[in-house]
Amino acid sequence: MIDPVSLNRAAPLAAPGQSASPGRLDKPDAGGDFASLVRNQLEQVSQIQAEADRGVQNLLTGRSDSITEVFTAARKAEVAFSLLMEMRNKLVAAFDEFKQMRV
Repeated sequence: MIDPVSLNRAAPLAAPGQSASPGRLDKPDAGGDFASLVRNQLEQVSQIQAEADRGVQNLLTGRSDSITEVFTAARKAEVAFSLLMEMRNKLVAAFDEFKQMRV
C-alpha cells in the first residue's frame, strides 16, 4: 500500500542517458545554475550598452565618423535591454503565479 504522507523524497530527475542517484541532490555545475545564467546575461547587456556609449563618445569627439556603426550599436543596446526587461517581467509574473499556488 502506498503511504500518501511519506517523508521520503522523490529521486531527482536526470538528463537522458544519465542515472539519478536516489536520495542525493547533485550540485549544479559551476556557472551552470540559473543565477549564474541571469548574471551572465546582465553582464552582456551592460557590455553592449558600454560599447554603444563609447561609440557615441567617439562620434561626438571626432574620433569616429561612422554614424551608421554608432546607430547600429545604440539600436543593438536598446534591443538587448528590451529583451532583458521582458525576461524580468516574465520572471516576476512566474514568481507571482508561484506565490498564489496553494500547497
